[in-house]
Amino acid sequence: MAPSWVAWIRRWSPRLADILEKAQHRNAYYLMASQAAAAAAGLLFWWLLTAVGQVPADQVGVGYAIVSMGATVGVIAKGGFDAALVRTVPEASADHGRRLLWLAVGLASAIAIGLALALGLAATVTSALPDFTALGWTLVAAIGALMVTTWLQDAYFMGEGDAKHTFHRNAVLSGARMLLPLPVVALALPQPVATSWGLALGVSAATAAIATYRLPSRQGEIVPEGTFLRRAVRNITGGAAQFLPGLLLVPMILVINGPDAAGYFGIAWTAANLLFLVSSAIARSALAEMAGDRPEREEAEAIRKGTLQHLWIVAPAAIVGILSAPYLLAIFGPAYADRAATTFRILCASSAFVSPFYLYLAVLRARDDPGPLIVFPAAMIAVLFVIAPPFNARFGFSGVAVAWFLANVPFGLYAALKLKQHAREVIQPAGPAPVRADSHLE
Repeated sequence: MAPSWVAWIRRWSPRLADILEKAQHRNAYYLMASQAAAAAAGLLFWWLLTAVGQVPADQVGVGYAIVSMGATVGVIAKGGFDAALVRTVPEASADHGRRLLWLAVGLASAIAIGLALALGLAATVTSALPDFTALGWTLVAAIGALMVTTWLQDAYFMGEGDAKHTFHRNAVLSGARMLLPLPVVALALPQPVATSWGLALGVSAATAAIATYRLPSRQGEIVPEGTFLRRAVRNITGGAAQFLPGLLLVPMILVINGPDAAGYFGIAWTAANLLFLVSSAIARSALAEMAGDRPEREEAEAIRKGTLQHLWIVAPAAIVGILSAPYLLAIFGPAYADRAATTFRILCASSAFVSPFYLYLAVLRARDDPGPLIVFPAAMIAVLFVIAPPFNARFGFSGVAVAWFLANVPFGLYAALKLKQHAREVIQPAGPAPVRADSHLE
């Protein structure tokens, strides 16, 4: 059934309503609205902490690094569980699909907590990241487990074919991010940034858990758990390829430049990350459209739609961000506008290369091509760690943004060429479409 707002639009523009009713468009806009709302609430979250709560930049930097490390262990722990859910849930009955969700959540959360504890022990032994303390690493573990839970819940909702539940979960997350920071600061709780973030994640995860039991019952297969886990293993690098390089930037700056610089860079990254999140939502919607044994022409159509959505939404937003950087960052305080505007502009400009890269990753996952999903993140992280220190030494933490931009250029150009090639391949006249092998996306 079409959403009520589509029915309202149909009264004025039947053609536009027809477009919005198509699955990829509908889910893409739900996901983009979800990501945009979450990112906007994230900006308000940082504004409440910096401008209203007057949390110093060094505490912002350490807190941001804790959240980034939590997201890092979450991305690694998530592996291919989200891809397996998107692939398997449509085949399974409602009850069995839900059981697979909680199996994935339990395994991935345990991995995230174990990884966080191992990193904390290694950091203690080597005296790395001394600003974290035991509480910091505990928060890394909690945030990692909660993040992986919410990501897998979103994948489950995508498998069910309705991203509105992801939108609802993110609405709760956004509300909690707006309500929690000031009470946490007023109570003088330790690590106010990471504590507020973790509590908001917990509320949203609980809300999504309730929603999973309110989905309509339906018939389906009982997919063996072994099959589900094998699908997850085959897609183990999917999330890392997309998110891991960016998550390491703030901890890197914390180590090299100290907590103040990490705070300034973190705010610039948060604002620019809105573009990357919207691009990620477009890519995930395209991925869902290409999943399974779909005709190759549907893959070409998904690539075309994803490209147009990037041109209509991400590109204009990036231009606005570049032109208005000081004014946007001034809401966090004059020091952020003065010290982080250049960084923000560079990060916005990098979306020109990040966007095709994200969309191409969706094609690789749909085609079950794991090789590049292993090579790309490793190569990008290697490039960042090689070129970021000299650029940082020359330009300060803005040099790390330059390194991010340059590291994305070759991958973005390569992705754009491959997307064009894939679209041309499937548009060419051909005989009957071959039977495609079982695809295990993410």
